[in-house]
Amino acid sequence: MAVMLLLSLVVASLLVAVSAASYGGRAMVDARIQAKAKPFQKACYNGNTEFKNGERVTGPRAHERLSMNDVPKKWFWGDVNGVNYLSELRNQHIPQYCGSCWAFGTTSSLSDRLNIANKKVGQQFNLAPQVLVNCGGGGSCEGGDPYGVYEYIAEKGLPSESCQNYEAIDGKCQPYGVCENCSPGQGCTPVTNYSRVTLSQYGHVHGGKDIDAAGNRLSKADKIKAEVFAHGPVACGIHVTDEFENYSGGIFQQRVLLPVPNHILAIVGFSADDTTGEEYWIGRNSWGTYWGEGGYFKIKMHSDNLGIENGCSWAIPMEPQRVQAVAQASKAVKAAPLKFHDKSKPCVRHSSEKASVVKSPLPHTYVKESDIPDSYDIRNIGGLSYASLDRNQHIPQYCGSCWTQGTLSALSDRFNLARGGRFPEVELSSQVLVDCVTGSDSHGCEGGDPTAAYEWVYKNGIVDNSCSNYQAKDLSCTPEWTCRNCLPMKGCAAVPEGKFERYHISEHGQVKGEANMMAEIFARGPIGCGVCVTPEFEAYSGGVFNDTTGCKGIDHEISIAGWGVTQDGTKYWLLRNSWGEYWGEDGWARVIRGVDNLGIEDACDWAVPDLNATKFPTLW
Repeated sequence: MAVMLLLSLVVASLLVAVSAASYGGRAMVDARIQAKAKPFQKACYNGNTEFKNGERVTGPRAHERLSMNDVPKKWFWGDVNGVNYLSELRNQHIPQYCGSCWAFGTTSSLSDRLNIANKKVGQQFNLAPQVLVNCGGGGSCEGGDPYGVYEYIAEKGLPSESCQNYEAIDGKCQPYGVCENCSPGQGCTPVTNYSRVTLSQYGHVHGGKDIDAAGNRLSKADKIKAEVFAHGPVACGIHVTDEFENYSGGIFQQRVLLPVPNHILAIVGFSADDTTGEEYWIGRNSWGTYWGEGGYFKIKMHSDNLGIENGCSWAIPMEPQRVQAVAQASKAVKAAPLKFHDKSKPCVRHSSEKASVVKSPLPHTYVKESDIPDSYDIRNIGGLSYASLDRNQHIPQYCGSCWTQGTLSALSDRFNLARGGRFPEVELSSQVLVDCVTGSDSHGCEGGDPTAAYEWVYKNGIVDNSCSNYQAKDLSCTPEWTCRNCLPMKGCAAVPEGKFERYHISEHGQVKGEANMMAEIFARGPIGCGVCVTPEFEAYSGGVFNDTTGCKGIDHEISIAGWGVTQDGTKYWLLRNSWGEYWGEDGWARVIRGVDNLGIEDACDWAVPDLNATKFPTLW
């Protein structure tokens, strides 16, 4: 044991020495370095290289089915004929440091693969890394490995983040750590009826035969290319150095002796420099959009790449299935009917004085009624979804933040729609609005004004979720909570202004009435609208909802993302709620249209994205 320890120390010293010498003794080689940047991580990969019970491979692997002659020279899942299949860019290190790279490199790749399998139509299903941390599904905040992740998901399944928000803590698996709902004044309760994803296959990318379908000899890079091209992104280990932590753009390369992986990330594509022909990987990290090129990176292929090709893994996710799970609750935890709303404390309030900034003609003045289709659904416009992620305002504790959720879901959709679905996906931070908006008597988790939310975004811009993730509680409106980074053993600090992006709007205003609302949505995308919540609406589980009580007093905010007509001719609105995918029709609902049911056609807000005010990464 002493000999092994001594050998480890000698190897570690050599790694540092050779790394510093090789990097410092040459030109920058397309990797721009910020010399004084602080580290993002300590080792979050535990070094395990095998599946406990072996691979689960039921057929030929991608490289065994394909000839490498059929694999393109360039491929990027963020831009396949103009379509982005990549899921939201994440940050494992907020709201505090957590060494959960093993959970993010895997779940983000699996979420991508679900988008690919669905041809980017319908709702996104963003898998919940927090469940893996809570339940030991591969590791903890002290590190883990991707192999345990795949085995856990294959056995137990994994829900979406609308069941379990990311908290960056070592939580408990039962009774709340898989899927929960938090009710006003009643605390939280386990949810047993939810959707989860399982796996049909998983394995090592370097496994299988070393020749392709045409008999060509394959390198490690060839096998990775084939798997990425055929099925989607893969999770890979990498030997993170100080120089890689400080990466800010270009094609990175660095030579180290005997690279030892200490971090897990994802390879999402590959390409080659048009001038030099040098091949490189396109990768995604989980350190926020303020790291690298919008959270992504390019690194040399074949050599001098920190061992990124040495240990990659893959899995094939199956379509989400609704399950009736059995919660292992203690006697002190009793199952209760799910409650989502507090009538005595409305989560939305509307000021009588409406602020607006209108600079262009309103859609109802130029959109012809004959041009508006019978149906519209942001999840399927011309065969593509532009819908942002479904959220849950009530976890990990109850929070009356509907006024931020309905507005920013609609605005995120509009960014994606206005950009034609191009890379990257935009997911805006509702937590910043909870913390910062005070106009029209807005008070975070105690409720607020959707108009005031857009008014604040117009004046200040809004960051994405990788700067400030949703925590369902009132925090401070400070630079640290607007965009933060947390370091191992050093705590958290604000990301300097200019190192992260703010998303801006050019105008905002209100709309009401069926015809005007349809024109607005058809021309520019979803809108945020107020509704009156009744016990029947709270208990809604499907179909076209029709309130018969005459409830009009608006006390909740949703987004309207489309409309349609049933086979019997019933007109309806298509709305997205923020109560989790286990409510309604996978988190969505249909409400009868044209009669102001629940007051849904009386108080709506819209905003127009300002695409010229934000810099988007260009990796392709």
